[in-house]
Amino acid sequence: MIIEVEKNTVCYTSELGHKNFWYPTNNRVMLKKCCNAEKLPWIGGGNMVAIKILKSCLMPISLNENTVDNTSPPSKNNYTVVWIQKNK
Repeated sequence: MIIEVEKNTVCYTSELGHKNFWYPTNNRVMLKKCCNAEKLPWIGGGNMVAIKILKSCLMPISLNENTVDNTSPPSKNNYTVVWIQKNK
């Protein structure tokens, strides 16, 4: 399902966890523009949903390896999975 995510929405990067499932981290990134994203049918994020979005739409809020790796695309067609609040 394709959704539109508003500019300045705070997202949380992903990490691999138990049984190689992806989970949200505490590392935050922000959308620098309105972007379309694919809502993923994943469970386990609590009050968050996973979305697949272009890395070029994101900018890090805090700088660390996880946020930089998830927002620095070698090309504009790279996607990453981030988590947003369900009500967004």
